[in-house]
Amino acid sequence: MHTSMKLVALTAVAILAAGCNAMKGKETAGQSLDDATIATRAKAALVKDSTVSASDFNIDVYKGHVTLTGVAKTSDEVTRAVDDIKRVPGVVDVKNATRLASAERTDR
Repeated sequence: MHTSMKLVALTAVAILAAGCNAMKGKETAGQSLDDATIATRAKAALVKDSTVSASDFNIDVYKGHVTLTGVAKTSDEVTRAVDDIKRVPGVVDVKNATRLASAERTDR
């Protein structure tokens, strides 16, 4: 009898915790997996584009919202990268947080 009561209590606590996480806006395991899939597909889209240096960019995804960071050689490269990512299924929007590389300065 005590074992079944413990099992019921444990189940109730687990359900409550899951409900609280959902209400707080935290990701579920399924959302996390979906975001990982989107990140992988977005990175693959950059790799496929010969005008974009995929290794210069980082991609973070939360609930389908993509943040693109890194250092681009040109503004055209950034535009291409953002456009490539927007075409990935599941992407809600793309936040561009990249920087443009500047010419190296040499002091004489």
